[in-house]
Amino acid sequence: MDKTSLSVLVIEDDYEDYILLRTYLAHAVRTQFELTHVEHFDGAAKILVEKQFDAILCDYFLDGHTATDLFKHVKLIGVETPIVVLTGVAESELDDVLMQLGASDFIPKDELTTALLERSIRHAIERKRAEQQISQLIKRDPLTGLGNRLIFEEHAELAIARAKRNKTHLAIAFLDLDRFKNVNDTLGHHVGDLLLTLVGKRIQDTIRGSDFVARVGGDEFTLLLDEVQDLDSLNGIANKVLAQVSRHAVIDCKHLEVSASMGIALYPEQGSTVSELMRKADMALYECKKQESMRHYMVFSDSLQARLHKETRVENGLHRALLNDEFELHYQPIVSLDDYSIHGVEALIRWRLPDGNLLMPDDFIEEANRVGLIGDLGLWVLESACKQLRQWLDHGIQLSMSINVSPRHLRQAGFEEIVKEVVQKYQIPAGCLMLELTEEVFVDSGIASLYALTEIRKAGVGIAIDDFGTGYSSMRYLKSLPIDRIKIDRCFVSAHSDDSLSDPMITQAIVFLAEGLGLDLVAEGVETSSQALELAKQGCHKGQGYLFSKPQPQDVVFEMLKQKKLLVTR
Repeated sequence: MDKTSLSVLVIEDDYEDYILLRTYLAHAVRTQFELTHVEHFDGAAKILVEKQFDAILCDYFLDGHTATDLFKHVKLIGVETPIVVLTGVAESELDDVLMQLGASDFIPKDELTTALLERSIRHAIERKRAEQQISQLIKRDPLTGLGNRLIFEEHAELAIARAKRNKTHLAIAFLDLDRFKNVNDTLGHHVGDLLLTLVGKRIQDTIRGSDFVARVGGDEFTLLLDEVQDLDSLNGIANKVLAQVSRHAVIDCKHLEVSASMGIALYPEQGSTVSELMRKADMALYECKKQESMRHYMVFSDSLQARLHKETRVENGLHRALLNDEFELHYQPIVSLDDYSIHGVEALIRWRLPDGNLLMPDDFIEEANRVGLIGDLGLWVLESACKQLRQWLDHGIQLSMSINVSPRHLRQAGFEEIVKEVVQKYQIPAGCLMLELTEEVFVDSGIASLYALTEIRKAGVGIAIDDFGTGYSSMRYLKSLPIDRIKIDRCFVSAHSDDSLSDPMITQAIVFLAEGLGLDLVAEGVETSSQALELAKQGCHKGQGYLFSKPQPQDVVFEMLKQKKLLVTR
């Protein structure tokens, strides 16, 4: 029977012990051992850089060093060879420590036999191979067989280190398919999965041998483009990849027109770390899809860099602002279009910077959503608005308070309980608090969100559809949705520069709809007396807009509320 040949590095400073080991291993039944002997730690460190071995046999004590030092060193230089430690001292605690450091086995020298040594070395090698196979599986995308984010980042880190050493350039690209959701929705997820597998293969077949592609989730792929010579060569690679990906495909007897978009970031011009380059490539992809560029790819630019700096400042500032209570609420009256009396107010968040400047929601809400702070921000608005409402109610002023709720905040676990607790805390009467959500929230809401809204209504809190008419909701859904109010979007009221309604046919249709469903109705963006008069004639009797007041701080609004009516010249 042919013997398996294994190369073993023996690190042993006692030559007689080495001779003993060599003798044991020479009598092995199943294995032919090819031994390389070094006496000291320094010799081991040098030879491990120059040669590869199947296994290492190491004495624990190494002339001023220990096996612990060896484990630290092999980890540092990236050697994954299994190590079996030998010692003349039988210590169970030492055994545990070595195994935690990564030793494959620990054998007291007085227990050595040929069979034990052979079995220990072979098992150590087999176990290490199994661990490496499992590690590779963990780093693979199970659908496409490509690498996943974990292995992509490992490859990218090594490539950046190599590029830094050789003073070369590389690029990281994000690629995703256009309108992929439509494929899943109309043809089924099995077709979507087959398409992703096909796209992954097309990318892999197109890129160079030194490049690397991974699927990082959904329809999103990342590409490591190594040794990019200049922008022209990068453009050539991007065009080639996109051309191959966008070829017509026939999947499961279905003809598909495929297209994709790509965002790219360059090393070292636009970042020195994997995370920085991936973030910038992702931003370039987002901007490319947003602009619907004819080139279908975009390289990170100075303008995107300026926006990234702004987003970073906003992100850091948001955390600080929540801690330092830098946010404040302004309130816009909701008034009767018949006599201009105030029915309620809408609370709108503002951010007062340390320098006194005031930021509008458009400057920070999207970023709060991106970094996951929108829930905290929404809770602050809810708490602050209810506290202010309680103060006004205590002054004998009867009105309702409307606040905006983001889709992400609505989907937060236990959202309905949070609302109930705040309502109970400030003893808000039924009908005095209204939550406003955009139309898309109701269309996309799952069972959990609809349950939360139903529970909130049971607590006496109203629900309104904000910006109605700009979304995609079906009229037949409105009867079953847990809503109390519709707010006509400003684009139908005051989008034009003249005094009259922008789209009177639409506003009239919404009025009829609200009347038929028994829903309260408010028109947004009322800017002229003519618009207010037309809306009232159509049957919409509440409105808000600059005709009456811009959003104002609470002290200004308090004076308005004490007067109970706005002084507006009709």
